Amino acid sequence: MKTKVSIVKCKDYERIKVEQAVRKAFDLLGGIGTFVKKNEKVLIKPNILSVRIPEDGVCTHLEVIRAVVKSVKDCGAFPFIGDNPGGSLSPAKAYEGYGLISLAKEVEVELKEAKGIKVVNGIPIASYFFESDKIINLPKMKTHILMGITGAIKNMYGAVAGLHKSGLHKKFPSPEEFANVLIDTFKIVKPNLVLMDGIVSMDQDGPSSGRLRNSGLLIAGEDSVAIDAVFAELVGIKPLSVATTRKAYETKLGEADLRNIEVLGENIKDSLINDFEIPGKLGLAVILGPFAKFAAGFVKFGPYINKRLCKKCMICRDSCPVQAITIDLKISNINLKKCIRCMCCHEVCQYKAVGLKKNLLARRFGL
Repeated sequence: MKTKVSIVKCKDYERIKVEQAVRKAFDLLGGIGTFVKKNEKVLIKPNILSVRIPEDGVCTHLEVIRAVVKSVKDCGAFPFIGDNPGGSLSPAKAYEGYGLISLAKEVEVELKEAKGIKVVNGIPIASYFFESDKIINLPKMKTHILMGITGAIKNMYGAVAGLHKSGLHKKFPSPEEFANVLIDTFKIVKPNLVLMDGIVSMDQDGPSSGRLRNSGLLIAGEDSVAIDAVFAELVGIKPLSVATTRKAYETKLGEADLRNIEVLGENIKDSLINDFEIPGKLGLAVILGPFAKFAAGFVKFGPYINKRLCKKCMICRDSCPVQAITIDLKISNINLKKCIRCMCCHEVCQYKAVGLKKNLLARRFGL
């Protein structure tokens, strides 16, 4: 049997439209009751990357989260919400800044924080991920300056709490090595259902400073690998050119061959997102592969701090796994000799003060 993925169009985040589109996306798969049963505890895992507002298009939109909470409650199950933002930022600050605390009170669900850690195969996972019967993954359709695109597989890296993420970046600095960490994490907290928020997507310098696109799509399915494969096809790249998709497919964690994926609802041809710009064409992981950490001396690229935009909040400094960032009253600077190009600073900066600079050779590579 083919793996099923549904594509549903939704023009904007008007509450009724989103609720109807989410219901349709699940109904095409047999209904949410196929995946969630009465009295089950269901973790809803959005993408809450940093302190942003919904209009920034960085995080899973609040109305998508609201609609999924309602669907789970309609099954007689008990939803709760949890994610771990990047770097040193606490979940509570990210939740509050995004408006998620207000939403949680309104829909009467609990917001989880990582009070405890469970280490599985060397990966430190927030303990509440093991307190659920089911996990629903709500990734945002975005590019990623390190990995090319970020979708269903990579969103589960949010199960790793706080600065443990930075520690893993330090231990596994190249994009190919880091892709293995993402796959190892995904194996541990593999979700039961996925709904990708592509109503507004992000290309260019995602996942936090890219260009917003009115893509008008929700993508749903049980198979995270198939979701990411369809995402790649919609934006004009080969699914197996994405390291996380390829590695997950090779290790039989899901389906990435489009011939074995049945797309329901809208078809791929009519849902293509034209001129979707992937950073570095296919991302640094594809271009530099395992040689990324050695390439800095020749193909020079790396983050820099725009001093005009920097608010000296220190989140990037405190999140850097190799202490390459200096910020004080006079200085906001990244030491590229120490930098491992993990781009954590770029991800966590809510002020878009961290950019990417490139030398001529890097630009010739399309980075």
